Amino acid sequence: MITKELIERIEGEASLYLKMKDKKVDFATVVFPHFRGMESILEGKNVLDALVLTPRICGICGHAHLMATVRAIEDAYNNAGFGVQISKKAAKIREFTLIMEMIQNHFKWLYMVILPELRKLLGEEDTHKSQLKGAYAASLASKAIALFGGQWPHSSYMVVGGITADPTYIELLQAQNHLEKLVDFFEKETLGIQIESFLSFETCRDFNTFSSDVTEVESKLLKAKMHRMGFAFDQFLILGEHGFSKPMKLKRTRILNVDAKYLTTEEAYTPDVKSYAKNALYNGDYYETGPLGRMMAQGAPLIKNFHRRYKDSAYTRVMARIYELASVLEYARSLLGEIDISEESVVKSVDIKKINAIGEGIVEAPRGPLIHKISIKQGIIKEYSIITPTQFNIGSSTQKKPTPVQKAIQYSSKQEALFIFRTFDVCSVCTTH
Repeated sequence: MITKELIERIEGEASLYLKMKDKKVDFATVVFPHFRGMESILEGKNVLDALVLTPRICGICGHAHLMATVRAIEDAYNNAGFGVQISKKAAKIREFTLIMEMIQNHFKWLYMVILPELRKLLGEEDTHKSQLKGAYAASLASKAIALFGGQWPHSSYMVVGGITADPTYIELLQAQNHLEKLVDFFEKETLGIQIESFLSFETCRDFNTFSSDVTEVESKLLKAKMHRMGFAFDQFLILGEHGFSKPMKLKRTRILNVDAKYLTTEEAYTPDVKSYAKNALYNGDYYETGPLGRMMAQGAPLIKNFHRRYKDSAYTRVMARIYELASVLEYARSLLGEIDISEESVVKSVDIKKINAIGEGIVEAPRGPLIHKISIKQGIIKEYSIITPTQFNIGSSTQKKPTPVQKAIQYSSKQEALFIFRTFDVCSVCTTH
């Protein structure tokens, strides 16, 4: 028997076709039913138009798309022999807005998706208070972004050689105020303890000493037996170079070198149904991307304990994202404190019409690596291609060679499968670019 499930509470829309056997998922097909054609729209346009168009691919991670675009164009400049210079101020502000976008995403995912869906899975009443918490936290992060980006989510403030923002001390103080309010909310509501204490945890048993939203999530994950299901391949891919991540791949706990040249895409396997999303692979293999891999790479004692006890289960996947939320909040604090407003915001480069080259921009978005590749001829886009994190995590392949999400939901019940699917934090609109 095959049933179709429309996945809600995600950015966009996805359909999940479940082939059931003895009330368990035997095989799943993932379909992204909408075509948007952003790559085709970009072809033939002035390169700088991409700075306006690509942030509109997604309503959650527009800054990630903007940064990937800027990095791709700047890489093309370098490949054409015209080196691009960026001030420390511009680099730190770019990183700060990217981090704050990740933070608002994680808060929305936790409070608007995971908590409500966990309660639903366990047959408990949802008071909708968690959704309000998510909206409040996300609004604080968005206000901090807007002080530099001018708007959110579709800002175009990153440009070749820097940024258009030229913040004053007052705006820096305002950003710090929004961030401290967000940290205060996170510590009082989400964690129930200080961030520093949470990041110092070494074992799962540390959650038994206090009560908060995070302890509710942790206990409900155990109650729903999510520590015993949701396993993918236990191999992870990190490609973006940032202050919070370095390119590498992990096979279980073994760290290996990585090279983006081995990335490929292939048509999704969706028999009898059309999907407008391709699968993304590294060297012919499927890898999981996102917070779990990034936190595994950091080697924090708590994450190592999660993995040692529960491997790459749905439990570990959820808790690692919450841990990353704490980690990047601390990182955002340090970035703001290091910004020197006396430095230049932008360093001018040569006219874009002189550029004939290929460039690649890679960024770690909330869900994992985001790759933009551009081919430029005399300042005009000849070809533009994008690979998004969801293409790695939530592709649709054959039963003999499943993608991470297809493997993770196998042998679970229908309701368990729908929850596990959401632990990957799917984004449909990015995937159907």
